[in-house]
Amino acid sequence: MSIVRKIILGYVVIIFIPVIVFGIYYYNQIYGNLTHQLVDGRQKILEQAYSNLRADMVRIESIHRLLQYNPYVTDYLDGMYESESESVYAYLRYISPLFTQSMFVNSEIESIMIYKRKDEVFPIAKQFLDKDDIDPALRPVIDHLKPGSGIWIRQADGQSEPSFIYYQDIYNNYITEKIGLLEIRISHEMIRKFYEAAGAGNHWSALLFSEEGDLLFSTGRHSTADNRALMELIAGRDADGYFITRKSIVNQLYIEDLGVRVVVTGQVEDVFQTVRRKEMFLIAAIVVLLVVLSVIYYFLASTIAKRILRLARHMRTIRDDNLKVMINRQDNQDEIGFLTSTYNAMIQRMDELINNVHRAEILNKEAAYKVLQAQIKPHFLYNTLETIRMLAEANNDKEVADISYWFGRLMRYSLSSQKDDTVLRSEIETVMFYLNIHKMRVRDRLDYQFEIVAQADKIQCPRFMLQPLVENSVIHGLSVLRPVQIKLLVEEIDGYVRIVIADNGAGIPMDKLEGIQTLLTRGLDAKAIQSDEGGLGLYNVSERIKAFYGGESRLEIESERGKGTTLTLFLLKKAVSVT
Repeated sequence: MSIVRKIILGYVVIIFIPVIVFGIYYYNQIYGNLTHQLVDGRQKILEQAYSNLRADMVRIESIHRLLQYNPYVTDYLDGMYESESESVYAYLRYISPLFTQSMFVNSEIESIMIYKRKDEVFPIAKQFLDKDDIDPALRPVIDHLKPGSGIWIRQADGQSEPSFIYYQDIYNNYITEKIGLLEIRISHEMIRKFYEAAGAGNHWSALLFSEEGDLLFSTGRHSTADNRALMELIAGRDADGYFITRKSIVNQLYIEDLGVRVVVTGQVEDVFQTVRRKEMFLIAAIVVLLVVLSVIYYFLASTIAKRILRLARHMRTIRDDNLKVMINRQDNQDEIGFLTSTYNAMIQRMDELINNVHRAEILNKEAAYKVLQAQIKPHFLYNTLETIRMLAEANNDKEVADISYWFGRLMRYSLSSQKDDTVLRSEIETVMFYLNIHKMRVRDRLDYQFEIVAQADKIQCPRFMLQPLVENSVIHGLSVLRPVQIKLLVEEIDGYVRIVIADNGAGIPMDKLEGIQTLLTRGLDAKAIQSDEGGLGLYNVSERIKAFYGGESRLEIESERGKGTTLTLFLLKKAVSVT
């Protein structure tokens, strides 16, 4: 397949098809997210509308308290007035204003009536009725009202919005006897305001269902089949929440006090009609744009590919005995022209270099042979040090024997071809040999103390993790005239293996300490490392433990000028144990 066809095929497979697929997928994702955001927002609107409705209901229910704790009302219902004139006077003077004020403040109320339970109480047909006038169908519910609580009852004629009636008993002054039953009839205005607050209108319809799932009222113009399908959808779902189908968006809320379920629904096509039109326009624009860009890309790719093909054909003819340069017919100074001129220069140089390659190979073999001759076998060095130790012991020169032994152990640990990790006990022994050699050199100026409270032989660690840190303490500690003390502590604490190396040396200046701390926490600073070998060693140890242990493993440094330096390693405990 030619490069032109590969470019075209690559464009279709790698760019054209993925762009179309991704565009459709991305749009569907946005469309789905937008749908869920819309439905979730409308659910919150529905819940807020219910909160407002509940506040109106509480406000209406508070009329009972106004009447219950009014002595004129309770005295009247309890038969305290002996004559009809006293009853009429108390009603006109004190009781009737309460009814008028309550209905004026609460515009949703159609009527307020009280059914008296005592026969001797004088009836006033407008507001005070006899208990026998209560609807017989409601008596089983009303007679079992709990003290201090009322009940909302729904009434519907199937043609308009249902109305609601609130009932609650009124007791005498001692709250020992029922003397009346308060009835507050609410107009359709309250539930109509609730529909408007819930967002019913335009493309949204509000439906009211009973607890049994029967449709009580609908604000939209839905067919019987549509209503039946919606009832089947919500039948097996929770009364609160929302859901989305292929055609409908449904928000619902159960109003426990009224015993109804409110459903606000809209058709997806109606709600997102504008979005769908933009979708078709977007898809058409993407297709047209891709077609135009494809044609432009084809001509551009063809122009470039022809020049590359000429260069490729010339490259196929190049052999050791045919190193002719390529004739560039077009004097273009673009990348392909630069590639062609560089290619010609390379061919011209090949004749000069082809012989040099053989000569370089011979020189490399000679150099490798000389390096091989100059190498010293590690075991020869170990044997030499062991011979020195044996001779020193034979001559009773314990110091020379000890320092030969320590140095031999250090060299064996350093030059052995073991893997890059070891156990912590081997690291501690190596540090001990290192300090023994320095103590032999400076005598009483150096003292050290090890405190190991962890199972060092079961803790895995990288090789030469502690030696650079101890070496830093020795170098900076011996720079003062007073004796130097180095302490090494290994313990397990808070999920970490904590290793502390402390000295009482000269300490580190504040500006230099801040630079090293920044180096350990934030990363590599080439200028700081080039000017401070100690910082480089600390940085290397820090990076090695981070790579080896991972997690929050780290190296921390603290120092005070004239008092010493403390290096602390925190090794993640779950990563340090070995079997």
